[in-house]
Order: sequence, then C-alpha cells, then structure tokens
Amino acid sequence: MVKVSARLLNVILSISLLTSLFVIFSDSFNKVEIGTTTPTPDITPRPPEGDFLSDRISLKRNFKSSHPIARPPRRMIEFYQLQVPQRRAYLDTVIESMSKSYMFLYNNLAPEVYCPELLRVGTTNDGGKWICSPFRIPAMCNILSLGMYNEITFEQELQHITDQRCKIFAYDMNKQKSHTLAALKKIKVNVRVAEISAETDEFRKRYSLEDLMKLEGISTVEILKIDIEGSEFHVVPPLLRKHRPAQILIEVHGTPSETVWLLRDIGSQGYWMYSYEINGAWHNLCEYSFIHESAFNQYGVTPLAKYLN
Repeated sequence: MVKVSARLLNVILSISLLTSLFVIFSDSFNKVEIGTTTPTPDITPRPPEGDFLSDRISLKRNFKSSHPIARPPRRMIEFYQLQVPQRRAYLDTVIESMSKSYMFLYNNLAPEVYCPELLRVGTTNDGGKWICSPFRIPAMCNILSLGMYNEITFEQELQHITDQRCKIFAYDMNKQKSHTLAALKKIKVNVRVAEISAETDEFRKRYSLEDLMKLEGISTVEILKIDIEGSEFHVVPPLLRKHRPAQILIEVHGTPSETVWLLRDIGSQGYWMYSYEINGAWHNLCEYSFIHESAFNQYGVTPLAKYLN
C-alpha cells in the first residue's frame, strides 16, 4: 500500500509540473501576435535592388572643370611628417613579431599624398575602386584589369568618365558569363582568359604580366587594377622592376607581415599610397591605391609624408 502511494505521488507531481509549464508557455504565446516576431537576420543581407551604375551613366555628365586644384595647408603636411617615425616603428613591429593581428597595421595607415579628386569608381560595394582624378587620365593610354569575377562596374564607369579614350585589357582565370562579355564588348574592353602568374605556362593559360603586355603589343600602363587572390605577392614586385604604371589599385590578401612587406616593396619603387579600404567581411583583405611620384603633376596630387619605404 505504501509503494502504491509513492508511485501515485510521483504521477501527481509530474502532472502538476507539466500543467505549470503548459500554463507558462500558453501565457507567453498569447502575449505574442502571430506574424509580428522579428526574424533572425541573415549573416549577409540581400543587396538593395536597382541598377545604380546605369542610372549614373545615363546622366551623361560634363566632367570638364576650370576650378583650381585644392592644396592642403602647410601645417597639415608638417603634422603628417611628424608622425612618420611612429608609423614606421609600428610597421616594423608588425614584421618583427609575425603577429596575426591586423591592429598595428590598419591603425597606422594614412595617406602619403593628398589627392584633390579622390573618387570611388564602380559599385560603392565590394568591386569598386578608389582612384585619383580619373578625369585627368591621358588619352591613348593602356589600362590593365587583373581579376574580374563578373564584377565589371569599375571598368564600365571608368570608360564612361574617360569617354573610352584609353584601351582596357582585362584578364581572369575563369571565363566570364555571356552577359559580362557582352557588356565588356560594348565598352571596347579586350578580354582574355588568363591566370596571372610569376612565370608563363601557355598550356595551363598562365601568363606573367610581362608576357601579357607583349601579347597585347603594349609597353606602357597608366592604370593597373589588381585583384588576383594572393598572387599579387609574386606578380607585382617583378613587374615594377621594369614598368611604372601611373596608378596601382590593388587588393592585398595576406597576413599583416606579408602585407607590410608588399606595401613597402611598392613604396620603394617610387609609389605613394593615397587610399586604403579594409574589407568589411574579411579583415585580412584590404584595398590600396598608389600613385607614382612621376605622375604627381598629371593628377594634381600633393605629397604629405612618406613612411612606406
């Protein structure tokens, strides 16, 4: 009889507990209107709808200007120059420590030159590039675009700004989609399937920049745009030993120490950084824009302080 009572007590307690939980759940559920709860957002939100680039291009703007070039005040330049030793010291620490942290790298970057017409050309999202005074790009020049991934808004808007006065040669290791190829043909861009490499292997469609320039029959480059997923470390240094593009727009994919090494190597060839943009999704990626000192007058830039050398 005692055993039966104990079992009965356990059953009663279990029923009581379940009843309490049901009441609590029902009360909470009734306080929330069905369909009004906020859904959990995706990690990557959907981009806004609209062909913003086509809207800008359709305006057919007049890019001629007679306004004088803006110059930074002397006190601003002096302040930048005073900070050079500290910036160099922190970048030295990045290389010496081999740390995986990007704090000392990104926190100590600053423009080395002042560009009065710094523009974002192409999409305002990933794929667009910061370029200095594209209105001043000389006629009959050559532009190299390395890496597209079917994102060609930079090439499209640049051709619009320059009225197609330059030739663009575009390369990617993968064949572009048909609508991309049609759009590139419309703006007179020469396209070739090619993987950019330190050495040429035609069977595997790998080419050095030097050999690609020979294939295209060109010897000079005005604008060099690079997004080749890490191959920049092997491709850019040898190219700059022989050629001097006026501007370099490059996305770097590397560790902090690798990045500092490449930036300093570019800087040692007479290039000054005027823009940088950290990738919002992947912080090991960053866009950098450089201009060669021989092109300062052409693009109306003013030197501030050089620390990447």
